[in-house]
Amino acid sequence: MAVDDGYFIRGCNAAATSNPHPQYDRRNVAILAAVVEHPKVGPILFDAGCRQNAREEWPERAWDLFPMTRYEEEHHLDRALEAAGYGVDEIKAVVISHLHLDHAGGLEHFRGTNVPIYAHELEIKEHYYAVATKEAGAYLPIDLNWELNWQPIHREETELLDGVTLRNMPGHSPGLLTMQLETRNSGHFVLTSDHYHVRDLFEQDGLVQGWFGNDLYGWSRSHRWMKQLQKRYDATMVYGHDVSVFEHLKAQGGQFD
Repeated sequence: MAVDDGYFIRGCNAAATSNPHPQYDRRNVAILAAVVEHPKVGPILFDAGCRQNAREEWPERAWDLFPMTRYEEEHHLDRALEAAGYGVDEIKAVVISHLHLDHAGGLEHFRGTNVPIYAHELEIKEHYYAVATKEAGAYLPIDLNWELNWQPIHREETELLDGVTLRNMPGHSPGLLTMQLETRNSGHFVLTSDHYHVRDLFEQDGLVQGWFGNDLYGWSRSHRWMKQLQKRYDATMVYGHDVSVFEHLKAQGGQFD
């Protein structure tokens, strides 16, 4: 996608006395998801990307602001899973970081199945409220599907499986979940989703989330917690939309054990 940088970083592209007519920078970003091959459970999915017919099903305003500059068949969830060596029917569980349209759209593949869909209770409530009041924002009514096997997460920190820890880090959305993975040989990974869209927010002190941030206090609190966790576990950070991180991990093989 191509997105105005102001959505990611507060104050970016803002007019000032010294620069009353700034150039409005747009950043090319990716939509990331991950498969976790758990030794006891099997493959689980973190986030699900966009709906296959996103161009037709997204609101026109959303497409105008956040157009997908490249979205081909290979990027559809079922095809991307095949490229990684999995079928949709092999996925044993799905963890959804939050229910915005670029993360929850791929849940359409699990409609009518018994695959558990883990999401924080606050996020499920926020999605319903946004849709019911017509204040949908980045939530699509079609993604709030009652034929999915919803499994709400209630706590701030939950060890979902051995080596898989979910944490509620509000700021971008009330129920946003991050996932920390402990691998055998590659150390710890933290999948931040949209708590950090891009690496700048984590790596550069003083930056805060831009227009995408719905709760500055919550985001700052979550940010301090994440800084402590990364330092404690020396974790590799995987940000929600950062192309440079995606390309770096892909260059290393794209798989870590």
